[in-house]
Amino acid sequence: MSDITADQLPELLRPAIEKYRDEADETRRMPAGLLDELRTAGAFRLNAPRETGGFELPLASVLDLYERLGRIDGPTAWVVWNLNWGFSAAILPPSGFARIGADALIANSGQPGRLVADGADWRLSGAWKIVSGIESADWAALLAIVFEGDQPRMTPAGPDVRIVWVPRSAVTVRDTWQVVGMRGTNSNTVVVADLTVPADLVVPLSVTPRIDRPAYRAPLVHLVFPGCAAVLLGMARAAVDEVAALAGRKVGMDGVPLAEQPRLQAAVGRAGAQVGAARALLLSCAAELDRAGVATTEAQRGELRGAISYAAETARSVLTAMYEAGSSDPLYGSSRLGRIFRDGMAAAQHANMSAAHYELAGRTRLGLPPNALLV
Repeated sequence: MSDITADQLPELLRPAIEKYRDEADETRRMPAGLLDELRTAGAFRLNAPRETGGFELPLASVLDLYERLGRIDGPTAWVVWNLNWGFSAAILPPSGFARIGADALIANSGQPGRLVADGADWRLSGAWKIVSGIESADWAALLAIVFEGDQPRMTPAGPDVRIVWVPRSAVTVRDTWQVVGMRGTNSNTVVVADLTVPADLVVPLSVTPRIDRPAYRAPLVHLVFPGCAAVLLGMARAAVDEVAALAGRKVGMDGVPLAEQPRLQAAVGRAGAQVGAARALLLSCAAELDRAGVATTEAQRGELRGAISYAAETARSVLTAMYEAGSSDPLYGSSRLGRIFRDGMAAAQHANMSAAHYELAGRTRLGLPPNALLV
């Protein structure tokens, strides 16, 4: 990895991603051969500290890479996003990170489970749905709320929310990912029942990183949330690419090549502009957080949430327009455009990209409290 720059990764990995993406869709998981190539290249160390062999990239740079990978294959990029928890080295105590190791792939889920103090340790229970890439992971980072009796423990900011790292071998994975889109992400359900977790593998969601450098100064939740939006925009851009390629070889019912039809020219032009604008907004908001570091304001964080929701809204519109522009082509199982449409529309359903987050963006812009837990 020492001779590879992060910027080179998408094109360096393109042959392997294209080679394995059909197999991933058929088997509903990332093939071992692709996982090995991604791992060797350092695709899962985008935000890991330099001293652990990571690239330690700022958020905007990481999102740019996710978008470019998503343009090659959405499900692959999605797993790369969800397993990019190299920043664990910056927020865990040294003893906790030593248990995990620098090479571990860590899948995560934002659905909260239940955490109860047990002397110096903790006991974790719960079911976490849609944990992408869990079969490729070595560990899982699971969100949990601390309970005292039957009630959540409260802090001045709301419920006491923690992140809990557990080995993949200590959880049960239920094969629930029976879907028509994003099949290759292996987003199954993780179940834990009264598992003892050492104290050095549990940190508050509001933890202050022990490595005080720019890549780790933005609020932790924002190192995670925007990645799925970047991947989705990459898929929307891939749909535009596919229609452009299709239009060069397909003839309409009137005998005129699609590429020569003003209607299609306008659709492709509009879609390209829409994706470009949404991408620029997302990266710009991320760059603002990179610059502000620990001094980020609620308004800046709210703007990023709005950009995430806008990315999903835009991607849906572009995917639908390109599906229509593709005529009968995307109806077929062999169609790359059809696959991108199904994957993209599935990805857009992620809770991180819900239109409900516009409310948060609006409240913070108006100077009101965000009225949300993960801000």
